[in-house]
Amino acid sequence: MATRDVRAARRYAAALFHAAKKEGVLDVVEHELDELLTALHDTPVLKEFWLSPLVPAPKKSALIEKTFADRLNPITIGFLNLLINKRREELLEYIYTDFRRLVDQARHLLRAEAVFAVPPTPDEEQALRESLQKRTGANVELRVRLDPEILGGVVIRLQDTIIDGSVRGSLERLRERFLQKA
Repeated sequence: MATRDVRAARRYAAALFHAAKKEGVLDVVEHELDELLTALHDTPVLKEFWLSPLVPAPKKSALIEKTFADRLNPITIGFLNLLINKRREELLEYIYTDFRRLVDQARHLLRAEAVFAVPPTPDEEQALRESLQKRTGANVELRVRLDPEILGGVVIRLQDTIIDGSVRGSLERLRERFLQKA
């Protein structure tokens, strides 16, 4: 995505965030956008319609109103219509990502992923969550994923930071040290 589009997506996300926060519907709008994006991903015809520059804006807006008016908050409907009228439909996913980041910041929430070779016990998972919360000073939403290729230990992804405590990572670092000395 072009730098110009990234900036536009951030501006749209910030505007949506402030409007939803002002109306007290952050959670609602976040959930609705998530469901809408899921529907777009799961329904190729709908996605093609949404992204098509050949479909006139009034036709898209009419479909949104007809299909979602009774299921979506007016803030969400208005925002989708704004994207349609500005012909920026392709930015929806990027806007949602940035919107979600803003909502997480407002909640003091960090989303983390922990990759284990074998399923952790509930106590291990809770201890890891508490350790990350203590380290970051924020609430941590921890998603656990399994990947036997890491051999053991854990790899943690916390925003832009990766903490590799896996056996595989340790072996690779050890190999690199041996190769540097050789």
